[in-house]
Amino acid sequence: MSIKKLLLLLYLIAGLIIAIFTAFMTFYIIDVPIGMKMFSKIVITIVLTLPIIAFLSYILGSFFSKKFIFIQKRLLQIAEEDFTAYGTNESIKEIADIHKTLNTVSTQLDTSINELKAKNSELTWMVRSFAHDFRTPLTIIAGNIEAIEDGFISQKELPTILQKVKLETSYMNELLSDVLLFIHSLKSVARREKIVLKKLIDEEIFALIEPQNGVKLVNNIQENDALEFTKIDLKKILMNLLNNSVKFTNSGSIILFFENNSLIVQDTGIGIMDDECEKIFQAFYTVDKSKNRLKSGFGLGLAIAKNLAQKNAYVLQCDTEYENGCKMILSPNNP
Repeated sequence: MSIKKLLLLLYLIAGLIIAIFTAFMTFYIIDVPIGMKMFSKIVITIVLTLPIIAFLSYILGSFFSKKFIFIQKRLLQIAEEDFTAYGTNESIKEIADIHKTLNTVSTQLDTSINELKAKNSELTWMVRSFAHDFRTPLTIIAGNIEAIEDGFISQKELPTILQKVKLETSYMNELLSDVLLFIHSLKSVARREKIVLKKLIDEEIFALIEPQNGVKLVNNIQENDALEFTKIDLKKILMNLLNNSVKFTNSGSIILFFENNSLIVQDTGIGIMDDECEKIFQAFYTVDKSKNRLKSGFGLGLAIAKNLAQKNAYVLQCDTEYENGCKMILSPNNP
């Protein structure tokens, strides 16, 4: 039964009850005996009143029916991924609240679906890239083993071939380790604590970094500068950023400083093109197009760093306006 018919029926029943009650109470109050003649007048009054009640019930039923039909259409639109938000200039508070709730749900669904689509696209790209990167060493290993089995490899060449197989096996192991680390970085659990940055970097980070060609490591962070972060996550991010700086900086310096509640790693290396500043945080994307896979890496480091930053309510991004090298900024998501 539609809401219009339901309201019409309910109003008719309510109107009939009220009409009968009013008629009898009127005669009771004026203390007039109700005989057959008077009873027939009551019946005629009620019968004449019913069309008016029915008409008013129809008007009210149509009014509310339109309200709920519009809500039903909005729900169908949401089901079809049409997340248009409508104004809530509604005179009836409860219906206005329903529209506000639908607007909120629409916005949240729109955001969630877009994020899922982006994640799905990213995941598809990651799986394809992983399969490609993993297939290459497998093909090399299989080819060398087949050559050994078929007797194409001499005893003199055998140590070299086995060393190559060993390197490719090591490459596969490192690739798997990085993929597992990437998956782990997607988890949302974070146990943040106040970390004094200067002490952490001097004692636990710089000791592990070895710049080449006289490149200087400079820690310009002040004694009291600190972040609310998971310590192991911050160490992984800094190690990744500094290793990248060392890799692409042949002269000059790599400087760390703290500014506007943000931790900044700045170098005098080759820099990053503006159109690559977003791509470098994608899984398996590498700026270095070197054919040497063992040298160019897997392209998961910055993707892992970005995920770890998000897990701790921070954003990791590169400064496109910096022209003297690369400048990476780790800043609060809501500064």
